[in-house]
Amino acid sequence: MKDTDNDETPGTGIGLHGQNAALQVICLGHSGGPCEENVTGFLVRSVECGWMRGATLAVDAGSHLAPIVRILERDFPSVSKTLPARTSSDGSLGAENGNGNGNGSRAPNCVSRGSLSPSPLSEDQDVPRRPEPTILKSGPFAGLKLPNASARANALHVLRSYISAYLITHPHLDHFSGFAVNTAGFHATSKPKTLAALPSTVDAIKHHIFNDIIWPNLTDEDGGVGFVTFQRLKEGGDVMVGEGEGRGYIDVVEGLGVRALKVSHGTCTKGPPSHHHRGSIHDLHEAHPFANNEAPPQMSRSHSASHHAQFSTPGTPGPTPRQSFYASNQPSPRLRPADTSCVVDSTAFFIRENELSREVLIFGDVEPDSISLSPRNHTVWQEAARKIVHGVLGGIFIECSYDDSQADAVLFGHLCPRHLIAELQTLANMVNEARTTRAREKNIRKRKRSQQNGLEISARHAIAEADSKRSRSAAGGGRPQPSDLRRSSVPDAGLWNDAHMTSPATEQSNPMESSQHPQHYAVGSVATSPRSGYAEHGAPRTSQLVRESSQSDRAGQAAPLEGIRVVIIHIKDTMKDGPHVSEVILAQLQDHEERLRSEGQALGCEFVISESGESYWF
Repeated sequence: MKDTDNDETPGTGIGLHGQNAALQVICLGHSGGPCEENVTGFLVRSVECGWMRGATLAVDAGSHLAPIVRILERDFPSVSKTLPARTSSDGSLGAENGNGNGNGSRAPNCVSRGSLSPSPLSEDQDVPRRPEPTILKSGPFAGLKLPNASARANALHVLRSYISAYLITHPHLDHFSGFAVNTAGFHATSKPKTLAALPSTVDAIKHHIFNDIIWPNLTDEDGGVGFVTFQRLKEGGDVMVGEGEGRGYIDVVEGLGVRALKVSHGTCTKGPPSHHHRGSIHDLHEAHPFANNEAPPQMSRSHSASHHAQFSTPGTPGPTPRQSFYASNQPSPRLRPADTSCVVDSTAFFIRENELSREVLIFGDVEPDSISLSPRNHTVWQEAARKIVHGVLGGIFIECSYDDSQADAVLFGHLCPRHLIAELQTLANMVNEARTTRAREKNIRKRKRSQQNGLEISARHAIAEADSKRSRSAAGGGRPQPSDLRRSSVPDAGLWNDAHMTSPATEQSNPMESSQHPQHYAVGSVATSPRSGYAEHGAPRTSQLVRESSQSDRAGQAAPLEGIRVVIIHIKDTMKDGPHVSEVILAQLQDHEERLRSEGQALGCEFVISESGESYWF
């Protein structure tokens, strides 16, 4: 839900499924160009942590400080004539407000260009008073205490004091240029800003941006200034970090953990061997055990999405039963020793609020699996589907750069409505599968508990009957009664079958194995009829019960993505007269959803066009 301009506590009752919000996402830039003032950038924070210093995370920073200034201009003048205050007896300056007086002249106590020390005050000069802090009542920064009188000074205060880490999806300029320019404001902070990304993204930024040619080396590596430090994330998460649902998530700021998964963003204009690239196809081949020309017959580029999900690059944790129960049991394909195309890597970030375990998914630039040379979206959708079923994932931020008039050949590694809908259909199908699997597991656990309770009751009854029988036999001279003969017969056939039937899902750790072999079951010594699907004693097979239960459960379910907000980002402005392209994209997405609804396959998600200056609660 978007922010509302009121005095109520932000995020109350507007999170996932009407719960109190755990995450706030502020959109700083939602465009993919060509106008540079509004390109991709977000802020994310944990509501539980409040406006704690250093606890705000930036995700991409194509536009960064400038939109923060614009947002704060709703509550403050852009420039204030209030002089900056002196904060201590040693002459150090307080928060500066540009030139301090709003008319372009230097205030008497400001730092001069040629000196690192402020000029001393004369005896007849008064020390300027610091303005009273302002606590914002509404807007994206509601609840934040700001010490200065102007939007510009307060924006710099937010940048320096509250934003401590930057997640970068890929090193393209529309996702990074703001960060590079804003490094001029990082000086004299208490610690360097953290740039967290996959190693390929870090290496590209280190070698091609902060190289003392394109931009000064402001990092803490290779003898740099030290304004920026790198955090290289492991793809898929670090299995040695965290536990339970939080396993693999790496904390990047207070209250927020992150998992990074690679996605594809088109192909390079140059290919190997003249252009050595970090792209995933080449990396996967090198990491594969059958590299170095030892592979069996090669597999063509038309490998299926389920096959590709089997790969993991170095540093990627292997699949766990809960994370990859959609994975195929077929052997992994062998990639060609020298693929002719280089795939551009981008990243999808799962961002987790640690206190309430709520998550959002934010994509970098991404292309559809259907036309990708290295389809990897399905791996992200697998994880997202499981989280949706467990009520953890509330929002998906994903690009839709063009409307449906853009042909596939000129998508340049981006999405349009028809492809975004197809990707979300893949997610919806996985959600349905995950719900079926979860219902099956719950049904099996419930039946096991009832079986155990039934056996305990039967055993207690049998012991009681045996004691009663011995007592009556002793009283009657050892002559058995007719009723005793009836009670000593074999237990009821239905109870016997229930007590002895088991399902593979109760014995296997991977639920996918049981779903791939629904006819594989154990019924003790009871004979079964394959044609009828029922045991000879009259009890239905476990697999039959599961299928019937799953069908009845699905019939009563809401649409698979009900309650999920899909926030559209990275819209490329056509800069033409007429309706904005974002309106066209939204209308086309809604038309596709209406068509699916008429076919009984509605997604159920809410489409929202992102806007700079808005915040979203999950």
